[in-house]
Formats: sequence, structure tokens, C-alpha cells
Amino acid sequence: MPGTKRADPAETNALEALIDGYQRTQALYVMVKLGIADQLGHGAQRADAVASAVGAEPGACYRLLRALEAMDIVHEPSAGTFALTALGEQLRSQDALRDALLLTGDVFARWWAGLEHCVRTGGSSVPVIEGMSSFEYLHANSEQTRRFNRLMSAMVEGIAAGVVSVYDFSAVRRVVDIGGGRGTLMSAILKANPPLRGVVFDRPATIEEAKQAIEGLGLADRCECVGGDFFAQVPNGDCLVMSAVLSDWNDEKCTAILRNCRRAVAADGRLLVLERLLEPEKPAPQSAFMDLQMLVIGGGTGRSEPEYRSLFHASGFELARVIPTGTARSIFEARPA
Repeated sequence: MPGTKRADPAETNALEALIDGYQRTQALYVMVKLGIADQLGHGAQRADAVASAVGAEPGACYRLLRALEAMDIVHEPSAGTFALTALGEQLRSQDALRDALLLTGDVFARWWAGLEHCVRTGGSSVPVIEGMSSFEYLHANSEQTRRFNRLMSAMVEGIAAGVVSVYDFSAVRRVVDIGGGRGTLMSAILKANPPLRGVVFDRPATIEEAKQAIEGLGLADRCECVGGDFFAQVPNGDCLVMSAVLSDWNDEKCTAILRNCRRAVAADGRLLVLERLLEPEKPAPQSAFMDLQMLVIGGGTGRSEPEYRSLFHASGFELARVIPTGTARSIFEARPA
């Protein structure tokens, strides 16, 4: 038709690749679920040998491997023989990316299918799909809990060095890590500050993993591991730390958590919230998808500095400063108002 702009083939191809993204995710998921990544970790093998080892139909396994080759996950040194690429090596059982992929295929993809509900209502899709919250679901499924905890530990490990390098804990006596998972951040803080004593606080199902990790690092004499519910109460301390906790929840639930923190923190103490700093005035970064992930999983959200300031004010805190860590998380330091 006159005046109609013809589609640019390159733009169309780019859009089609975005539309087909679920196919690539599913191919990666099946590769890991069947153990193909681990099998190829032993070296290059023919497709039929891989199929026999992992319990797959040979023809279908070959077709999957060819699709993975198109994604640069495997390569074909000779026709019908496949080996892992550097990218594929990262999907072997010892890597945290494997946990992320299995959680995505087993759980998150189902929850993301309810994204329309999330956008229409501003709430999580999980209660509609599972009949319970995401955390109730994960803690009712022990293997998924272990994967989630390993994934969170890997994420926290990536920011822990940044935190201890930029924040001065010298005036602190007792640090409480609320929602501390397996104790990854607490371990880094204690190692960098020998006089400190610490408490890792998380759900009872997770705290057993923290105890084992803390004991394995030789820090049990300086660190307690306490199970509980941060919506009920949190342990006392002069420095409370929360990493990737508030972004899981809406404002109402965040305020409930923060008010419990206000009751537990010393009068001259501090609260350190480690979260992504949203900057709406700048172009959206890739982490915008993480913000959608928080919406889907628990109705949570990332926040800007004014939004955190407002949350703290409603809970009896005052935002003192925002400290970059050189990682994806900043430190929002709050003091009792």
C-alpha cells in the first residue's frame, strides 16, 4: 500500500529471536535436566552415546544437540560428535547457573506464564497458580529450596567483597544478617572484621545449611545461627543487615519487616539494606527484568532512593546515605529516627 513502511529484515529477525526466546531457554533446561552437560564434561561423544547415557531417544537427542550447537553451547568436532564449548562448560553440575536454569524450567517459567495477572493486578502470580506464596512453595520442596539457597549464595558472594571493601564495621559489635541464607555475607563480614560477632537469621529450613557453612569456615565461635520469621521479630543487634530481602515484598510487607528491625536495633545502631538502586531517569538496564521477576515471584519490586527513604521514614528510620559497592547492589544505610 502507498505510504506503508516496509519492514527491515534485520529488525524482523531480531524481533523473531526475541519471540522465540522461550525455545532456547527450554532447550538449555532439558540439556541440564537430562544431564547432557555433565555427560559431555567427560569429553566429546557421539550423539547416540550421549542419548544412551542420559536415557534419551537417539534421534531426538541429536536434534537437541544440533539446536544447542546453533546457540554455541556445544560444537561438532566431527559430524555427529559433540563437545561442550566454554559457554556449555558453565552448565555442568558444579555451577550456580545450573541451579538458575533448573529453577527456571521447574518453577519460574510456570510462574512467568501468569505475568498478565501480575501486570493487571500488581501482585504475584504464584498464589493463583500454586495456592500458596512462592516462599511457602519453595520451602515445601526441599530440592528447590537447596537450589534457591545455592543460587542466592552465589549472588551474595559476588557482592560480599564489595560490601566489606567500602563499609567500615569497626564501630560495630554485633551484626545480624536478616534473611542471611547460608551465611555467605556474614562469613565475609566476620573474616574481614575479627573483633565482630554475628547472627545469621533465616527460616528454620534454611538455617541448618547456614550452621554447616559457618562451622565449615571455623566461625561457629563468633556466629550464631537462628531460625525464625522476620514478619514476627528479628534478633537484637547494633548493626542489622538485609541483602536482597526488601525487593521481594510490597511496601506494606516491607514496612512490617522494617518496624521489627526498628524494635531490634540499638538506639545508636544502624540498618544496612543491600539492594539494587533504581534510577528511573536513566535508560532501563537489563536488570529491569529482575524487577519483573520480583513482581512475579512475590509482588516485590526494586526501588529508587526516594522510595527507600519513604519506606524507612514510615518504619522509624532515616536514610543516612547510599553507598555504591562496585557491584549490582548499593548499601542503603539507615539510622533510627
